Amino acid sequence: MRRPSIRKRLIFWTTLLTSLILIAGGTSLYSAIKKSLYRHFDQLLGEGATVVMIEVEAKDSKIYHEWREALESNSLRKTRTLIQVWDQKSGDSERSPALGENDLKMKFGALGERVFYDLKLPDGSRGRAVGVLIHPNVEHPEGNVGFVPEDHPQVFVWAQSSAELRRILDNTKRAFFLGGSIIIALLWGVIWFLTKRLLKPIQEVADEVLSRQGTEVGMAISVPDRLPLEVAGMSEVFNDLLSKIDVSRTKDRDFFLNVAHELRTPLAGVHFIIEQALRRPRGNDDYRRRFALAQEGTEGLNTLVNRLMKMGRMRRSGEKLEIERFDVHPVLEGLWEGLSHKIQERDLKMLWEFAEEGVIVSDPELLKMVTANLLDNAASYATESTAVRTKTFFGPDQFTIIVENEIRELSLSSDELSRLFDPFFRRDQARGTGEGHAGIGLGFCEEIVGLLGGTIEAEQPRDGWIAFVVKVPSQSNEGFSMSNGRGIGSIAR
Repeated sequence: MRRPSIRKRLIFWTTLLTSLILIAGGTSLYSAIKKSLYRHFDQLLGEGATVVMIEVEAKDSKIYHEWREALESNSLRKTRTLIQVWDQKSGDSERSPALGENDLKMKFGALGERVFYDLKLPDGSRGRAVGVLIHPNVEHPEGNVGFVPEDHPQVFVWAQSSAELRRILDNTKRAFFLGGSIIIALLWGVIWFLTKRLLKPIQEVADEVLSRQGTEVGMAISVPDRLPLEVAGMSEVFNDLLSKIDVSRTKDRDFFLNVAHELRTPLAGVHFIIEQALRRPRGNDDYRRRFALAQEGTEGLNTLVNRLMKMGRMRRSGEKLEIERFDVHPVLEGLWEGLSHKIQERDLKMLWEFAEEGVIVSDPELLKMVTANLLDNAASYATESTAVRTKTFFGPDQFTIIVENEIRELSLSSDELSRLFDPFFRRDQARGTGEGHAGIGLGFCEEIVGLLGGTIEAEQPRDGWIAFVVKVPSQSNEGFSMSNGRGIGSIAR
């Protein structure tokens, strides 16, 4: 289906409506001119009839038409003047010589009332007439003894050709039509020019949007200063939408990079164990030990996959957090106990510096995933025979967890500290001594903390130490949007 054009519609409807207004205005003006000309013509016709009708008079007690004598004395008037008078009592009528045997159309009203009307003249042309009901004029009563004018009503009709009047009206009509057509044509041109000029910025924005390739979708479109206010606001909203799309695409890319990063290490471990087992014949006890290690690796991998699937569902379906009121401190202690085998092997100890109270309202499972990863990292990468410190404290509307451990000769720049959350970034000084494990990485920790409405940062409090600071709201909102703050939908790195 062909899409309608705003410019074409605007030109069409503006021209149409303006033309209708001009036509209506021209018609009204023409009607006023026509009415004025007819009024002037009728005025002259009535004045002429008034002068002539008094020449219908009584003489020797009979009706006498003196106007005929006046016509006979003027050859021009004799051939052009159209008058007919009917005697209502006898039914007879008197005609001017110009009528011959033809009759005029008779119309009249009350006594003395002038009635104007159009009629067809004897020669077939159109004319205008005035009809008046009158009584004969009695100039000499002594010669008309016993004559009663009221007993002899007369209908006086005087007609004239309206050809000149109609010619003027026809010329006026043609002038109106020609002038109106020129005005409409000029108006169409002006509307076309102004519409094209005013819509040019909008067309430029539309062309820029349509010209975008797939890789350019997230780039903001230009918003010219001359862009209309109504469209500029829409363009800014569109740019905001493009920005969100770009962030979403970046997050999708980072998510898959993180998935690849998290799966690579446990898969490589399982692959290495199986490869070593198959390289040469081994005893049953050796096989059992290696298969136990492989099973442990696949169980960890299965746990990781389940966590990734949960995060994927949250990212795509907007699944809400499972908000509960719980104490963070027992959770941290339980997670550290679960690492007892690794702690004993590396001769580590934990220094707890807990706040007086650790009860918050949040999603315990997600927070557990983050803290488990931080504690596991500390147990894996801390220098052997050192202490790991875990601190908690309440701030204004937020709860802070700090996990820090010693790594001798550690030296990280601020850029390297921030890049610890990037997928595939591994700084030998920070992680070089750790063994592979199947927890989630720091990149996913950042996403989870963002989903909880908080932040996570890496710091180097002093030489040879690294600390991860997690800050989450102490009273989370159950309906927290994933597009809020640094949630999964919009993490700002």
